Amino acid sequence: MSRNITFLKPEHVAPILGLNLRARTIVEGIIAGIHKSPYHGFSAQFLEYKHYYPGESTRYIDWRKYAKINKLMVKQFEDESNLFAWILLDKSASMNFNSQSYMSKYEYAKTLAASLSWILIRQRDPVGLFLFDKKENLIIPPKSTNVQLKTILITLEKSFASLETNCGESISQFSKNIKKRGLCIIISDFFDDVESISKGLRFLKYKKQDIIAIRILDPLENDFNKSGIISLKDMEISKKVVLDGITATEYFNKGIKEHSKKLKDSCNLFGIDFYDIVTDESFAKAILKVLKKRRRMF
Repeated sequence: MSRNITFLKPEHVAPILGLNLRARTIVEGIIAGIHKSPYHGFSAQFLEYKHYYPGESTRYIDWRKYAKINKLMVKQFEDESNLFAWILLDKSASMNFNSQSYMSKYEYAKTLAASLSWILIRQRDPVGLFLFDKKENLIIPPKSTNVQLKTILITLEKSFASLETNCGESISQFSKNIKKRGLCIIISDFFDDVESISKGLRFLKYKKQDIIAIRILDPLENDFNKSGIISLKDMEISKKVVLDGITATEYFNKGIKEHSKKLKDSCNLFGIDFYDIVTDESFAKAILKVLKKRRRMF
């Protein structure tokens, strides 16, 4: 990867009101800085070998290669390198949180989702979208057309965060719609019961999905440190509590540390890539993680 990649931060793109133009600006900045494409191309020419796994078609096994190295290898062609990708986006009310003036967690998350859709469909990967909260789930099945990209961008543009979270159950229900092996990118703050989330992740793995979990955090959530008397409000159930800052800092940091450990342990157990992204960070950080994952899958 080139060091010249444009690392656009929220303050650079927040003034761009249209999600389409915002996402395109981010993606073109990244693509322009990559000297060598992380993707395979699209022609039906031989690309490389990959290991043969029991159950796969034997049509493209290279028997000459087998005679030389005594291992079953399959010829992979460039037009077979596309994958089915799903973007799962949490739109529960906690994603509305914003301690700064640039972007809420949800605005950041849907900008990231739009950018990922742009860059994957640009490479002809079928991309689908799943928006969820406690009650409302919206599914757009994967396609790789320009019309699909437009549909995803319009849907994201019109969406807003509301209601309580039900992250684990939503992922579990979504897994029933999976038909093909592919990549699932989950974008959420994961403020839900870890046991429930783990159950949903387990179902996705059972459906042979490679999973990237991207946790979106506000800078205040990432480094909570307050003093004096503060009033806190639960954004999902509107419950308020008044605490002194020292007590609030102690309890919040302890709670999020324990929650983070359980969440990361669960992801490690299932071989899931887990990343924390703070809303004052560059969008390229998360996007490049996805590109590297996609590259490893082939």
